[in-house]
Amino acid sequence: MDLINQSRRDVFGKLWTHYFSLVPFAQKLVDDFKKRGDEWIEDHVAYRTLPGEHTGAHILQAVFETLGYKRMDDYNFEEKQLKAFWMCPPDIDAHSREASPKIFISELIPTKFSPEFQEIIRRHTSQVTTSPLPLLKELRDKLKKGDKEAAAQFVAETSALLSTLPAWSRPSLKDYEVLRKESEYAGWTILFGNQINHFTVSVHLMKTFKDIHPLVQFLDKDLQVPMNKAGGGIVKGTPELLLEQISTMAAAVPYNFQDGQLSVPYGFVEFAYRYPQAGKAHDGAWHSYYQGFVTSNADKIFESTTRS
Repeated sequence: MDLINQSRRDVFGKLWTHYFSLVPFAQKLVDDFKKRGDEWIEDHVAYRTLPGEHTGAHILQAVFETLGYKRMDDYNFEEKQLKAFWMCPPDIDAHSREASPKIFISELIPTKFSPEFQEIIRRHTSQVTTSPLPLLKELRDKLKKGDKEAAAQFVAETSALLSTLPAWSRPSLKDYEVLRKESEYAGWTILFGNQINHFTVSVHLMKTFKDIHPLVQFLDKDLQVPMNKAGGGIVKGTPELLLEQISTMAAAVPYNFQDGQLSVPYGFVEFAYRYPQAGKAHDGAWHSYYQGFVTSNADKIFESTTRS
């Protein structure tokens, strides 16, 4: 395996460890699947961003481009005032299900929110005065030439960028509540920045669940995992859309604000069942299945981080 592919796998390994340390029921799900003779195969990883010169979706896009990803379809979420796109992994194979996860990146559009809301966003994102991209690109160029020390630093810098708190200062409780009341998305992102919002499991590649509905029974009834029921039901999407999705509610973590501590929603687990594309068989091969996203589904999945 070349250094670029190995570095990408190493980055995701570190991100997995960070995410699982904050979402304890994720590891339990892995163990429960193994007991059934099944496995956790990643479909995509989702990130949220706030706009700014050195923040926002364009920064994460460039970060994942250094890992070999390519930007694909764009999406708009009018109700939540978000724009998004997904990125395709570089290691897909027409005859294999083995591939790095897709990346889903979204960004808040603040302009239709209150002036106070917009000022809080601007005040925080303007504190980020340098871009991480020059260093990452320099290290990537070195590791492409076989520099193992550069590869190790590249993995460390990239995984740190995607697993540490944002470079802006911690918000006050008041600022957080202003954002949260107008946009749960903004409230979450001001706290966690570039950290993983959720990992998603490929249900269509599992062995013991033939469709998404038995998985709903297993999670909701058998394991009693709190599920996202936004929109009136657990399952988002239909076979006609070629994508059905479900998600847990987010695990809560303690967060130290400027003026106190509060338990807040962090990460959750999503499950996606992708149907074969026209003329394709349900054969486990990456290219056989619909690979995009459905805005009406994702709009409700965002609500997994709603604070009760």
